[in-house]
Amino acid sequence: METAMIDISSMFMMQIFLLCLIFIGIITVKTRMVDAHSRAALSELILNIFLPCSILASFFGTDRSKLPSLGIMMVISLGILALSFAISLPLYKRVDREQKKVLLYGTLISNATFLGLPIVESVYGAEGLPYAAVYLVPLRIALLTFGIAIFTGGKGNLRQVFLHPCLIATYLGILAMIFGFTPPALVSRLITSLGNCTTPVCMLVVGCILASVNPRKVVTALVMYFSFIRLVLIPLLVMGILLIFRPPPIVAGASVILAGMPAGATTSILADKYGADRELSSKIVFVSTFLSMITAPALAWLLQKAL
Repeated sequence: METAMIDISSMFMMQIFLLCLIFIGIITVKTRMVDAHSRAALSELILNIFLPCSILASFFGTDRSKLPSLGIMMVISLGILALSFAISLPLYKRVDREQKKVLLYGTLISNATFLGLPIVESVYGAEGLPYAAVYLVPLRIALLTFGIAIFTGGKGNLRQVFLHPCLIATYLGILAMIFGFTPPALVSRLITSLGNCTTPVCMLVVGCILASVNPRKVVTALVMYFSFIRLVLIPLLVMGILLIFRPPPIVAGASVILAGMPAGATTSILADKYGADRELSSKIVFVSTFLSMITAPALAWLLQKAL
């Protein structure tokens, strides 16, 4: 199977769209439409309603005949998480404790859901979406287990974590995929519509947090250092490894694209919720998303040459 021609303009427009949402979030705070309490309420809606629906909807209509290659994608996703964690520990060794939490989480948990899915679709069409959905399963489990543990210092009720709405949605989605279950049209539309709220509301919250940051201090050496690791180092390492093992091109291509996504918007949401360095979290989300307008198309072009 050959790699599809890459629609760079679609990728670029998606990134512009996300940045516009961030700026709208900033405006809502500057005009006093949104305060700290409103922002906290929006964060709770994202984690408990919108994101679980988005996860569940991503599994609808997945073809069971792809299970072997989807299994390979699952293994690769786990490997990328392990690789990201392994390189993060020495790279952030000298960083302040609260900053380290943000940087470690942002390195492990990328924006593969909100930005990665549409980019994979722009490259491979609808055929690539199941692979992206499966790639995201370990990422979502890591978000709600190890990810939360990063901010809480390992404290928390493990039972509550595994019964979090996002993980329940993941369990149901996997079962729906295995058994080929398709919900009634009304239920499917309801879940999909709520899931579609995730991206805009997430980026609005990032903008709300970023509104309190001095614009002249958004781009710092630490933010640029993180962005290089998240957007360049990790995907290039993944590409080099996959070129050795040669999985199916669509699996390898989607894996590298998703590995090169910017910091996830949940970085800011969880940092805000658990009292970590929320200003740094918003900076790395904003700057890495902005820089991905350059790195994501470059990575996609390199993939087309290498795979």
